[in-house]
Amino acid sequence: MSRFISPVVPVFLLVLALNAPAQDRPAGPPAPPSGNVALVEGETISELQVVQATSQISRRPQAAPLSEPQLFQEAVDSLILQVLLGKEARDKGITVDPAKVEQAFKGVAAKFPSEEQFKKALEAQGMTAEGLRQSMAQNLVYQAVADRAVKDVPAAAEADIRKFYDGNPKYFVQPEEVRASHILLRTRADTAAEQKQQLKEKLEGIRNDVIAKKTTFAEAAAKFSEDPTNAQKGGDLGFFGRGRMVKPFDEAAFSAAPGVVTPVVETNFGYHIILVAEHRPPGQKPFEVVHDEIRNFLEGQAKQEVFNKYAAGLRAAAKVEMLMTAEEWSKRHPSPKKDPGPVTP
Repeated sequence: MSRFISPVVPVFLLVLALNAPAQDRPAGPPAPPSGNVALVEGETISELQVVQATSQISRRPQAAPLSEPQLFQEAVDSLILQVLLGKEARDKGITVDPAKVEQAFKGVAAKFPSEEQFKKALEAQGMTAEGLRQSMAQNLVYQAVADRAVKDVPAAAEADIRKFYDGNPKYFVQPEEVRASHILLRTRADTAAEQKQQLKEKLEGIRNDVIAKKTTFAEAAAKFSEDPTNAQKGGDLGFFGRGRMVKPFDEAAFSAAPGVVTPVVETNFGYHIILVAEHRPPGQKPFEVVHDEIRNFLEGQAKQEVFNKYAAGLRAAAKVEMLMTAEEWSKRHPSPKKDPGPVTP
């Protein structure tokens, strides 16, 4: 994968991040979030909304932690934009098909191992299933408004795609990789030496049968391998770079010639034999491989610029009255004080 990230349109606060870890919040009790922070086209933004928004922003990966005033400003700007996008949707009759909302809801629920764990995740954030549906419906409406705002952005020109590729080689470094399959017979820390020897001999016999063409590697993997994640795929592990696997496996895979079954390799998982299908040397990813990724990035960048101007226009034309300053917010919601640790002479 390349190291550049395509912008997201629109850039506004995500309503919910169920699987995000909570960040440290002030240790002391904050002021009750009972006031209003802003008035946008007659619609209030409450202190509770901003508390929830700052909490969600603080869960995102950050290059550096944001101060309470910075969190406040980002949250308020995001909530103002949400109000304005909602107003645009109402004024222009933009709606979202309920079936699309339900599809998005089921997609989130499906990421959890069970319905019970999904419910617990909702409860942990003080949200119900219906509340999540409503939040998703709102986000989809906002996205629909944004999509309409950027619909006329032209496709990226081929010349620009090529120019980006030629001018940014650091983004397209191809590390050394191999594509390999393996057959695993598992051992445990308490497996007796005699049993381990029997497993090793069994795997050597499987290897001999593959080399003698009595069976294929894929057939043997499906029949004997105790790695359930890939046994039925012929033991295929896909492409991986150096350092991704445990050291003995890694060394064997990267030193093996493609098409040759390795001798038995022992790791903390057990005994393996490995078949390397392809060995890619380090270099630069071909233009054809990354063409679509670059195109999507450039088009996303162009759409983001158009959307930012559109959002700025909405904000400039809107009547926005701030009812609480960042300084007032910071007093009501102070940042937690860090323990400086022991003082040494």
